Amino acid sequence: MGRINILSRDSAEKIAAGEVVERPANAIKELVENSIDAGARSVVVEIRRGGIAYIRVTDDGGGVLGDDMERAFMRHATSKIKDIADLEHVTTLGFRGEALCSIASVSRTELISKPPAAPMGSRMVVEGGETKINEEAGCPDGTTVIVENLFYNTPARMKFLKKDSAEGALAAEICQRQALSHPGVSLRFIREGKDIFFTPGNGDLSDTVRAVWGKDFSNNMAPVKYRNGGVTVTGLAGKNSLSRPNRSMQVFFVNGRWVAGRVLTIALAEAYKNELMGGRFPVAVLNIELDPALCDVNVHPAKTEIKFADEQSVYLAVYWAVKNMLASVSGAREAQAAFIREGASFKLAPPPELPKQLKVQKSKFSPFTPPKAEKKPSGQETSAKILKTELNPLLPEKKVEQLREEQREKLLSGEIKAPVIGRAELVGETPRPPETQTVEEPEPPDIRIIGQLFSTYILAEGEDGLLLVDQHAAHERVRYEEIKRNGGGVTPQLLMMPLSLTLSPKEFEAVTANRDFLNGLGFDFDEAGDSAVMLRSVPSDCSGSDGETLFVELAGDLLGDGRGEIEERRDRAMYTLACKSAIKANKDLSPREMEILIGRALALEGISTCPHGRPISVKITKYQIEKMFKRIV
Repeated sequence: MGRINILSRDSAEKIAAGEVVERPANAIKELVENSIDAGARSVVVEIRRGGIAYIRVTDDGGGVLGDDMERAFMRHATSKIKDIADLEHVTTLGFRGEALCSIASVSRTELISKPPAAPMGSRMVVEGGETKINEEAGCPDGTTVIVENLFYNTPARMKFLKKDSAEGALAAEICQRQALSHPGVSLRFIREGKDIFFTPGNGDLSDTVRAVWGKDFSNNMAPVKYRNGGVTVTGLAGKNSLSRPNRSMQVFFVNGRWVAGRVLTIALAEAYKNELMGGRFPVAVLNIELDPALCDVNVHPAKTEIKFADEQSVYLAVYWAVKNMLASVSGAREAQAAFIREGASFKLAPPPELPKQLKVQKSKFSPFTPPKAEKKPSGQETSAKILKTELNPLLPEKKVEQLREEQREKLLSGEIKAPVIGRAELVGETPRPPETQTVEEPEPPDIRIIGQLFSTYILAEGEDGLLLVDQHAAHERVRYEEIKRNGGGVTPQLLMMPLSLTLSPKEFEAVTANRDFLNGLGFDFDEAGDSAVMLRSVPSDCSGSDGETLFVELAGDLLGDGRGEIEERRDRAMYTLACKSAIKANKDLSPREMEILIGRALALEGISTCPHGRPISVKITKYQIEKMFKRIV
């Protein structure tokens, strides 16, 4: 007799509206969950073109009986529950009985299955919701589901899909979560014929993390185990030496089901409070086990949101589980060379011939004053001497004259460009002094630097008041405008030893899709696996460790969790680069550096805030000061 039940209408109506299969990752999630619920010890997922063209999920689980093949494709047909009462005690990942029906209605789906005790297996093909084949078939124990041409009959849904590489990254992330949630199940993920990861399935979460995220993560994570009342927390959490610029590697499971719970995120953040620097987030894989009657998974169609009957107990269990782990490994932090920044200092190239008292011109960002030309004899003789010196002092005189003529013709025709000083000499003309630029508007009043306040704010005296400049905000804005004006052009510096970085699938897709943009910001990298890169250069004003951290942050900015257009995401990335390369608060500056910084900041016409919206400067007028001291009533 079959094991799949058709739920009554009353029971079906009590179930939250089923999740629509919006993309290949949704289909893969449902199929892998079915395999795990069937008791599989090994699951293989293979995709092509991000899962749009082909998905195959094979397991060695309990299989589907021949009598149940047709029922398996019916809506609200499931072997997980029988009636409404079972909803209060759901222990399986799936329970709605809608996955196969939803997938088969928008694709060509083939189901091949054989229970271990059955002498023969079964094969069924459904195309666009219509059964095409239903027959007996010889096959190994377990189940194989093949989904081809997803959304072939729903072009409206197809046009909202991302690129194949982006859809493949989402599928990889789904499979990573399933592998981490069930370390006792061996999960192999194949993408475009290439093995991406293969977990051992030996029940050791540390080995699973190593297979999915790499040894750098598994080596810096410690086991977590704690029980508070009826709530048990197990898993792995990062030591205080391991952190990320985003929460992409914080994974929570409730009774083996991946969830996105606000209570869990807050509890983890509180546990790491005062352990990590601001803007850094911990890494964790935590499973919360409790009585299914004390939580409701039938809240959201995607089954990723969950409600707890006692949120406080869950919060405390997660908090103390992680806090106890940190206390057990709270020895002296390891001094890793990669995290030590040596001799980093703030440097600004001063404009030529800066006067002692700074003259700020609002109309020009960074006015250029050409250097004074040295007095040299003019004429053909000078040109020959210049060419002799610059090209090769051993060339014969005839060759030098020939090269000089060729150089002069190229300069006159505009084929090549020479510096302003020296071009006239090369073409045999008498050099003329550079023309000075005239400014139509009247010259603004002088600004006199007074000093620094709290090593963070620059004090300057203007014509009609006191100016307070936030040195970090000002330099951040200056750097951002420079980067933006140069089209992202930032001078790179090669690393002595390339750095290997492990990213999430989404972050990896973001950086590879924006390779040219990141190259312009000074980052040169090669792909070193499906979710790993080898970083070879970083911006010149970053050290190796800072560059590594910045690169991961930029990956998060470019990813943007699906928010905004690509130009907006790239703009956020430039914000981040400008912020990280700007001088920080609590840093002493020399008078010269303060002069240069204020000059460049105030030369930004019409701009008064940093890229994040904080004010660059605050002005206290002379009138306000005199009113405070009662000189004016």
